[in-house]
Amino acid sequence: MNFHEGVTARLLRSDPVTAIAGQRLSWGLRPQGEPLPGLTLQVVSDPRPSHLKGPDGARYTRLQADCWGETAAQALALAKAVIETLQPPTTIDGKKFGAGRVDAQRDLGESVGSGNASQSSGTYIHRQSVDFIIRHVGD
Repeated sequence: MNFHEGVTARLLRSDPVTAIAGQRLSWGLRPQGEPLPGLTLQVVSDPRPSHLKGPDGARYTRLQADCWGETAAQALALAKAVIETLQPPTTIDGKKFGAGRVDAQRDLGESVGSGNASQSSGTYIHRQSVDFIIRHVGD
């Protein structure tokens, strides 16, 4: 199991996460027209440390989790559930994860549709963007 599969499995097996977002988790862009709330993930950096004998088995990967919601409270609740899921160390299906550390959290959002957030013809969606540094073993 690689990093992407392991993170996906952790989040989709998390009752607090799925209670809010269901199975709406994607890597990269949020699917157009998908209902909210939802979660998008992307690897921001994945250094491959090595020593004199070759690659090190463990490494730290920076993961960005964007928690989308119709309201600020919904996006914050999803961010809290994701943080609670990814912080503790665990092994899932043989993939070993160390403790995940929150490196940054940003309050973002965007206007979608026609118009902008101050006009009734547009819709504003809220986003909590959380950066994690996650230690893991293997790919």
